[in-house]
Amino acid sequence: MKRSSQFTIHNSQFTICLALAIILLFLLAFGNWRSTATGAQVQVPMFYDAHYLFPRPWTQVQEVPGVPEPFPVAFYGPNTVSQSFVSGANHLTAVELWLQAPPSGRVMVALSDVAGPLYEGQLDVSGQAGDYVCFTFPTIQEAEGHTFQVTLAAPEATQSSPAVTRVVGGDRLGGRLRLNEYPRPGNLDLRTYVTGTAVADALGEQLLPDLFRERLRQYKPPLFKGQVFAGLLWLTGLLTAALFVWLLAGRLKQVGGWLLAALLLGGLAWQLGAGRVYLPIVQSPEPLAAVTAVAQPTNDHGLRVVNDLSAALWTAERLPEKRLVTTELGDYPAIHVPADSALEYALDLPLNGRLQTGLQAVGEGTLLMAVEFNGERVSQTAVTAGDSPQWLDLDLTVWQGRGGILRLVTEPVEGTPDGLWLMPQLLARRDWLLDKLPETAVPAGHRLGTDIILEGYAVEPATPQPQDVVTVTLYWRAERPLSANATVFVHTRNAAGEMLAQSDSQPVQNSYPLDTWPAGVIIADRHQLIWPSAEALSQIAVGLYDPVTLLRLPVQNPDGTADAHGQALLPVVETP
Repeated sequence: MKRSSQFTIHNSQFTICLALAIILLFLLAFGNWRSTATGAQVQVPMFYDAHYLFPRPWTQVQEVPGVPEPFPVAFYGPNTVSQSFVSGANHLTAVELWLQAPPSGRVMVALSDVAGPLYEGQLDVSGQAGDYVCFTFPTIQEAEGHTFQVTLAAPEATQSSPAVTRVVGGDRLGGRLRLNEYPRPGNLDLRTYVTGTAVADALGEQLLPDLFRERLRQYKPPLFKGQVFAGLLWLTGLLTAALFVWLLAGRLKQVGGWLLAALLLGGLAWQLGAGRVYLPIVQSPEPLAAVTAVAQPTNDHGLRVVNDLSAALWTAERLPEKRLVTTELGDYPAIHVPADSALEYALDLPLNGRLQTGLQAVGEGTLLMAVEFNGERVSQTAVTAGDSPQWLDLDLTVWQGRGGILRLVTEPVEGTPDGLWLMPQLLARRDWLLDKLPETAVPAGHRLGTDIILEGYAVEPATPQPQDVVTVTLYWRAERPLSANATVFVHTRNAAGEMLAQSDSQPVQNSYPLDTWPAGVIIADRHQLIWPSAEALSQIAVGLYDPVTLLRLPVQNPDGTADAHGQALLPVVETP
């Protein structure tokens, strides 16, 4: 009887394990498995210059109270939201992200890599109240470690009826979020999926993310550093496994069988229950088609989003306490604040900049909702709970190109209603972007670094007098997207090479750094300086330098020679 019962137990174990193994093999063969995803980050202690992983380092979930949910971000009309990411494994086959549909129900999506556009299509999300949408494309075999970019647009949506996606604070994708061409902190709420032999890498990323492995390599306790510490962790795991084998020596087959069945069942429940694996034949994700023609950049001068203050909330100062300030999604993305509050954003205001936002109070009473920049109150509006939203469109051009603190302030007037800042966004008309060099410009043709061309320049007025405030306009063009920023210098020099006047700043009055420049577009970059006497003036020297190291980018002159001092020497001529 005992042998028969043992046979029955072993047979049951074998049957269960076999059934689970068949399901697993089927999912491995036909399923798409999650590889990388955004998520809340490990926290940075206030008083220690180090990260710590607590209490669940294997998921790196932030458990500290007051961590906000993903921030809703609106996009509409000509505006785009894009996210670059590094694939965690080969055989990249699908991407999933969170979307709320515009009334049109149509969202355009494109996938590209460093070489250019790959696939594009449209997601039909009609009537969707907000959920994850998956789109697929022909499997990219060599994807691990490569950088890709997803771009979203809703051209038929309007500012009053936008499409909405979500942004998560931190960086779990190794890439960058952009609103139009402007880089912003955080990541889209995005997941990538792989298939085939890359599933093992995907599971490894889920169980022990690359970021956690990097933290282990960086961890430096007093006695054991770097790889030594990681090796000790592996040794601890092996010794623990050996201890279990020794303790179960007499019943290893029986316990091992059930343990294997439990591991298979738990793994499948985790992957399927959390939506980490799906079957394309069941879920039917939207397919993308290969790009047949590359669209040329358009330089319309309509208002475009420069910064979304809901997305930037992750890096803003939130008073009185971070945990009391949240975001929510009703008719519009909104920042929900208590009656007495302030949101502080450290930023540079763009040229032609405007702040647009809605104001609303909820609860009982009246609020004073104000906008301040560098301590100066720009606007204040009394808002009563229960009233319809009031909309602001504030002209900020008086501070254009200046850095400072933008504050959104609420002050209770009667009662203590909460305040809602509805879809607060900074916008600008980008009239510094040109399709071609103006006829009034003097052609130049100098190359700075490897990817930047100084196409021409102009001096206004054309015949300046000594001590005049003169505008020197530089016309730049980037041959491909740039990642590093640099400061522009403009120096007037005499015949001996001595500097007479100078202007050093980030391009376009500190509002359009190099990493925002679209490839192939002319950027008009204006600098003002005091003009010296005509007898003293000989040349204008122009260049770019690293603001940290002060090293200049190399300059190649139009005739192919290199300038030894990293500057383009421009003759002073009367412009037509």
